[in-house]
Amino acid sequence: MKSPQSDELKDFLLSRQRPAGNGIAREERRRQWIDDVERLYEKVTGELLSDSIAQGLVTVSRVDKAIEEEYLGKYRVSELILNISGETVRFSPKGCNVIGAKGRVDLVGELDAMTLVLEPAGYWSVVLSRVPRQVVTLDGSSLAEALRRVMR
Repeated sequence: MKSPQSDELKDFLLSRQRPAGNGIAREERRRQWIDDVERLYEKVTGELLSDSIAQGLVTVSRVDKAIEEEYLGKYRVSELILNISGETVRFSPKGCNVIGAKGRVDLVGELDAMTLVLEPAGYWSVVLSRVPRQVVTLDGSSLAEALRRVMR
């Protein structure tokens, strides 16, 4: 004989089941985030730093990074590594579950770290200050300022 509590518990657990199609949405969301990160790297290396890379002032490499996020699961994405005069600076993706943004990548140098966010409108910004919130669109000037802040 079943007790009413066990039926109530079963109903609750059934109500918490995720729809079968959720795996597809999760995979699409992950793919979109990885593509967004790739577009950031292309902007940095193919546009903002292209002349400096061509002149040998900056060398570029990548390493794989494992990330695990709620609702997205585990996945791999690359970090972009810049070597500038013997000092290393990393663009390290943190994830796309971010309040007020579509994603976050940290710019990590030997002195400090700064945050880049993917704005809901689809462009990347540099967070200059969290409180009060001050962000500027990622361009040559804002990247130069961010590099000044994170490098020794």
